[in-house]
Amino acid sequence: MSRMGTEFKVGLFTLLGVGAIAFAVFFVSPELFDRKEKKVYKTALKDASGILINTHVKTNGVNIGRVSVIKLVENTTEVELEVEAQILIPEGSEIAVRTVGFLGDKFIDVVRPEKGGAPLANNAFIPPAKNTGDIAEVMGKVGSIADDMKKVTENLAKVLGDKRGEQRMEKIAENIEKLTEAAKNILQENRSDVRALVANFKEVSTSLKEVMNDDNKAKIDRILANLDTSMDQIKGASENAKLITQRIEKGEGTIGRLINDDKTADDIQATLKDLREVLSPVTKLQVAVETHVEARQDETNQTYFNIRLNTRPDSFYLIGFTSFPDRVRDTATETLPGSAGKTAIRETIRDNKALRFNLQFGKRWGWIGARLGLFESTGGAASDLYFWKDKFKLSLEVFDFSDKTDTTRRTAHLKAYASVLFFDHLVAMAGLDDPTKYAENTTKVRKKLNPFVGAGLTFNDQDLKTLFGAAAIGATGAGSGL
Repeated sequence: MSRMGTEFKVGLFTLLGVGAIAFAVFFVSPELFDRKEKKVYKTALKDASGILINTHVKTNGVNIGRVSVIKLVENTTEVELEVEAQILIPEGSEIAVRTVGFLGDKFIDVVRPEKGGAPLANNAFIPPAKNTGDIAEVMGKVGSIADDMKKVTENLAKVLGDKRGEQRMEKIAENIEKLTEAAKNILQENRSDVRALVANFKEVSTSLKEVMNDDNKAKIDRILANLDTSMDQIKGASENAKLITQRIEKGEGTIGRLINDDKTADDIQATLKDLREVLSPVTKLQVAVETHVEARQDETNQTYFNIRLNTRPDSFYLIGFTSFPDRVRDTATETLPGSAGKTAIRETIRDNKALRFNLQFGKRWGWIGARLGLFESTGGAASDLYFWKDKFKLSLEVFDFSDKTDTTRRTAHLKAYASVLFFDHLVAMAGLDDPTKYAENTTKVRKKLNPFVGAGLTFNDQDLKTLFGAAAIGATGAGSGL
């Protein structure tokens, strides 16, 4: 009987032990018997200290799941959370690591937004919160503040802890005492000035009170109302400007297309390129002015004034005028008075002077040149040969072509001459003029040739700029002298 009693006691003790173990397992780890549907969410933590497998996951202080996986990935820790599927985790939720008390365990808190969005899907990522407000974080900040306070107290102890520090403190106290005594003396000595200053303040406040009467208040109110209106108008103008800029950014309107459309920009660039090509000869234009006088053997002289426009190195335009000397002899037979019927021939020489114009186009091929256009208001052509860097030139001009009824010359007005340039500005020339011209009152070419010599000046645009600048400086100096 005693044997049966012992076996009964052992069996009963074993059953009690198994029940206690089952009770502990059920209440300590109830998730082992939890068959509810779960959802998995992921997050990434920089510091996962205190987070273990089966660490509680809470929201609003209620357990909703546990940590199932902890994995180290590069510089962060990837954590997987198992949460009951029936718990709504909306978009915009964040993860915070919190501590239970000062020395308690850590848990993961799912911070849900006040106005949640759509529920997160399974395996969705929940970002960590930037500011958790955890006790550990607060304690860390308190610790850093304590370290800073410790450094400050140590520095104060180094500065004031010895005899020199005590002397400094005594000097500071003495200086404060002297400063207060000096302030007291200043107030006593200037008591009347202080009273006058207070009286002035009173007068100013009284004047302001008088200024701020009802009429002035109404005016100020109107000014403020106008300011409000002006600000509203400025606001409206700024909004209009904003709308305009937005339309321009979208490419709307002419300016918008001009700025945003690449084709328009390309067209503008092409147009500018064509314009530069058109204006390029003008920018490279060189101007030369030339004037000279020719004296001929038949006692006539002629003055020339020409402007040469060099549009290119190999082409130019010549524009000018000349005084045309035309000497005419008028003869008349008359009876002399008191001469018994004798007659005599009276000759009158008359000079017809007029202006004739030159308008020519010239072209060069190295040292050979040609001109075509108006020569002394008549059509003609010319050829030029250039030597010694254009300082010596041989020219032949043919113009004023004659016809069958012409009584002046046989074929055309020929003019051949040579010109030399000295010192870049002085021109000397010599040649023959009109060798096919008829003798007077005949239709035969005159036997005597008509040579001529000439001299003149020439200037280019740089010389003209220098002359004009010097003239302007001289005029300024003369004006200041007056």
